[in-house]
Amino acid sequence: MAEADPTGGTLPASRAATSAPSTNPPSVSPDLQRLGPLDGLRAVAAGLVVLTHVGFLTGAVSFGVVGRLLGRGDLGVSIFFALSGFLLYAAMGREWARSGRVDLPGYYARRAVRVLPAFWVGLLVVGVAVRPPARVWLANASLTQIYLPDALLDGYTQTWSLATEVAFYLVLPFAFLALRRRTARPSVVLRVLAASWVLGLAAAVVSGLVQIGGDSLAGRWLPAHWPEFALGMALSVVRAAPALRAHRVLRDLAAYPGTCLALACGAYLLATTTVAGPLTLGPVAGIQLAGKGVLGSVVTAGLMVPLLFGGGSDAFSRALGSAPARYLGRISYGVFLWHLPVFEAIYAVTGINYFTGGALALLAVGVPVTLGLAALSERLVERPLMDRVHARTR
Repeated sequence: MAEADPTGGTLPASRAATSAPSTNPPSVSPDLQRLGPLDGLRAVAAGLVVLTHVGFLTGAVSFGVVGRLLGRGDLGVSIFFALSGFLLYAAMGREWARSGRVDLPGYYARRAVRVLPAFWVGLLVVGVAVRPPARVWLANASLTQIYLPDALLDGYTQTWSLATEVAFYLVLPFAFLALRRRTARPSVVLRVLAASWVLGLAAAVVSGLVQIGGDSLAGRWLPAHWPEFALGMALSVVRAAPALRAHRVLRDLAAYPGTCLALACGAYLLATTTVAGPLTLGPVAGIQLAGKGVLGSVVTAGLMVPLLFGGGSDAFSRALGSAPARYLGRISYGVFLWHLPVFEAIYAVTGINYFTGGALALLAVGVPVTLGLAALSERLVERPLMDRVHARTR
């Protein structure tokens, strides 16, 4: 799960790199405060993740068009990753333009406080209920569960994506500095990110061959998901550089939000086929994972371009920028963390067998309970700690 809190992070830059920090910085995304609809997009991403687990747990993914649409809701994770790439890269660029450096300790402190406390609360609750072996406790607590055999925790398996997200947090400052030290030209940075997107697809193909015990790293580790993060970073670069031809192209495309959404929907439909791999827990070929990466990128770009490059007056932007949508986006991390434990608890209490139904119980009971727990998490854990760390690191 990727959250989209636009915090930047103090990695001192070299004298050469800081000689003109405010000159045409390629990563500065202006007016982030006007991008409230991105909060609404987080709500959409969280909703897709919830729906894909409804489809999987009830067995609906194996039946009909609706089942296939539910099953591919895992593309919500791609949206989360791209949002993180966009917002974190943009915030880092703003800090660079302001001071010529990136506050590495502050950046890592904010990332840790944003992700870990709420995650650990959920881990404690699920762990007490499931009682996993000590090695599974430790693997999940350290977010290294995707690198160890049979280390995903029942009822909390969706948090594999947090391990991928944290890996991105670790490498982002160094990727940013590597780009900044070599060039200040947005066009060059954009080409490098585009090349890295292609390399990420190649990594997805290869990762299908990497086995961890009886499982595959395909679909979990950072190299296979680099295209989504690179897409977000590239959109940040383009948005900050109006002189780029890509900026003009995306601005013109954003003037037709219906076209953007049609492209996103078309790619989503194609992703429900075997091109993007199975909708269940079956083995995924590397080429299918790469196909999913391409289609996930198209879906995500189709949703983000109108929000980033449009005027904000279209119905799509207004809907995602509405107060309810933005609030759901703010509590989306809690929704991500709590929906699967709540769903598992419903099956345990009702005695309904997995893959034989239960959609009504999950939607009518599980979703409201999840929203309540997510609201409590945001109010009692996430927001107070984030406010405190921001005050200390700014």
